[in-house]
Amino acid sequence: MKTARRHPLDPRLLFSIFVAIGVGTVLLDQSPRLALLWTSLLAMSIYYRGHREVPADFTLRNIGRGALLGAIISVPLLVFLSEQLRTFTERLYAARDPVLLFYQVCLVSAPIEEYFFRGIVQSRLGSSLSIGLYALVPLLYFLPHAPVLVAFIVFVVMGALGIVYAYVRDRYGLAASIACHVMVGFVLQVMPSLIASLRLALS
Repeated sequence: MKTARRHPLDPRLLFSIFVAIGVGTVLLDQSPRLALLWTSLLAMSIYYRGHREVPADFTLRNIGRGALLGAIISVPLLVFLSEQLRTFTERLYAARDPVLLFYQVCLVSAPIEEYFFRGIVQSRLGSSLSIGLYALVPLLYFLPHAPVLVAFIVFVVMGALGIVYAYVRDRYGLAASIACHVMVGFVLQVMPSLIASLRLALS
């Protein structure tokens, strides 16, 4: 009996390739490994975009709405958990430099992940699957280099954020979900290290 072959543009097949790359690179150091994983997501997104349109719904109003919602979610957490967030982020990304974290989190990770999970997976397979697959990403990113409990906490947090990003994408479009993700990443993952660096410089 023949098994059905998935179409090369099936987001589940693309995600499976992404997982295979992640599993195949577990022995690499964290920084180059993350760069390779983000590059593979970008390459698959470009490949998909070459065959099918992914509407961005790009307007300044939508971007503003996404960024505002991201700030509403993340600023209270920054106020109460700044030091814990800094320790968490610097360990996960193997980086302490706020500029490097900004590059990794806001300029690379956020737009690439949103384009793939919200622009491709969610538009083709629905919100539930995009949230579920997105929640699995930290296990792939961080589990080889972080304790299981830490990876599980990030799994839960990214699952919750995935719900937010999926809602924003459904309500205001892909550009808004990218803006929301960038804002959350900046406030929760970059600002704690930036604040610590400024305190050190002024002390």
